[in-house]
Amino acid sequence: MNYIKKFTAVSLSILLGASALTGCGASDKSAVKEASEGFMDAIKNNDKDGINTWSDSEVANGYFVSLFDADYLEEQLLTSLNNPTLEEDTVSRLDDFYKKYEAMMEEYEVTEVTVGKDGTATAQVTMKTSFPFDVVTSDETSAKFNEASQTYNSENQDELLKLSEEQGSDAAVSKAYNDLILIAVDTYEEAMDASDFVVYKLVLNLAKNEETGSWYVTSVQSYDSSVAGTGAPATNTNTSATEVSTTDVSVESNTEASSN
Repeated sequence: MNYIKKFTAVSLSILLGASALTGCGASDKSAVKEASEGFMDAIKNNDKDGINTWSDSEVANGYFVSLFDADYLEEQLLTSLNNPTLEEDTVSRLDDFYKKYEAMMEEYEVTEVTVGKDGTATAQVTMKTSFPFDVVTSDETSAKFNEASQTYNSENQDELLKLSEEQGSDAAVSKAYNDLILIAVDTYEEAMDASDFVVYKLVLNLAKNEETGSWYVTSVQSYDSSVAGTGAPATNTNTSATEVSTTDVSVESNTEASSN
């Protein structure tokens, strides 16, 4: 009888221990999912405080988050153009254009969570966007903009030269930038409207804060994407374990013509 009692006690302790371990794993999975959803929600709703809460500084200031940040994208563009003087209409159009990036995530779902024994975890996420990240840098869109910019330069060269002579080259360059930015926005918005929505598959890597017990995103990776819907085909990102890169929107002008 004593052996039976001892066996029962040992068995019970093992079962309780296993139950405790299972409970801990389930709790961690739930916390990882909560952190993943909190991070994705924050991006979807342009909640910078939420992004900082659910990710580390490298992710919060990284490529993936910047894709949905209108202020960052606009600042990046203007910096690349050496901060030209913009007219009110140009500023308004740029604001509206980049706000489309903030709103492009239509929905997402955390589909699978895996918790490691080393204080790290991964969450697989499917994310639907209303247009592809790289729609404005696709070969087709770039070709359309290049054609439109060449037409502009050809048709406005005399005007730009006259403006340069009368008001200086800075005035001519400023006009060219403003005009070409508007042409670019028209071209890119047309490409967005013609694109299908895209379902991207992401992997969020997370770490656990041992002091607080909370989880946070440490990196975002893309392992697949697929086009869904009807209409014009979109360019996909078919990368394996690579950082999602930011969209690089550039505008070129005939500065040589406008500075002569």
